[in-house]
Amino acid sequence: MKIWEKGFSVNDKIERFTVGHDRELDMYLAPFDMQASKAQARMLASVGLLSAAENQQLQQGLDELLGQVEAGTFVIEPEFEDVHSKIEYYLTEKFGDAGKKIHVARSRNDQVLTAIQLFIKDYCEQIGGKVLALAELLLQQGEKYKNELLPGYTHFQAAMPSSFGLWFGAYAEHLLLDMHLLEAARAVADRNPLGSGAGFGSSFPIDRAQTTRDLGFGEVAVGAVGAQMLRGKTEKTLAFA
Repeated sequence: MKIWEKGFSVNDKIERFTVGHDRELDMYLAPFDMQASKAQARMLASVGLLSAAENQQLQQGLDELLGQVEAGTFVIEPEFEDVHSKIEYYLTEKFGDAGKKIHVARSRNDQVLTAIQLFIKDYCEQIGGKVLALAELLLQQGEKYKNELLPGYTHFQAAMPSSFGLWFGAYAEHLLLDMHLLEAARAVADRNPLGSGAGFGSSFPIDRAQTTRDLGFGEVAVGAVGAQMLRGKTEKTLAFA
């Protein structure tokens, strides 16, 4: 039974349209979901909600899955609706109840959101590095060709002398301005929602500061409801970058 099933049939075309590409897209989230699950297990063990042996088993299983991702052999079969179900199934089949315990004090909501936050943060850092490298290259070319003249046009007429160097520098300048937008998107993604549950927190004595440090987030998304409201906001901020 799929997670979203409510006991009534759904048109196959509607299901394919709404969730048909989930497994394909979730491959991008897979390593981040696994890293977040490793941090979750370590935290649960540190507060006494998992035994040391259970944590060791889960770390082993998640490392095996990460190895599959790195080797390009990780697959989300059609019987799984998404990467989260595949990971849970793998851990439960391998370790029994210990595999189920990784969801203590965690909802599918904060699990998915944490993976998305980590993915977008990593994406911003990768793209940011490439943008800076391109800006540096443009500045170098600007210096190299600063004396290579070309006409500056206004109203479709040659009006003033310009240079290739001036234009290279202009594009470099605006790439650096774009970095401010990318940094804003990264800042929104740099908040840890893990532990916010389905939007109402948890009664378990979890340590959200630990998972924040462990996953390299800059800060905790403190309010449980506010943490869930990051869904869509982070993506929107990145889209405008």
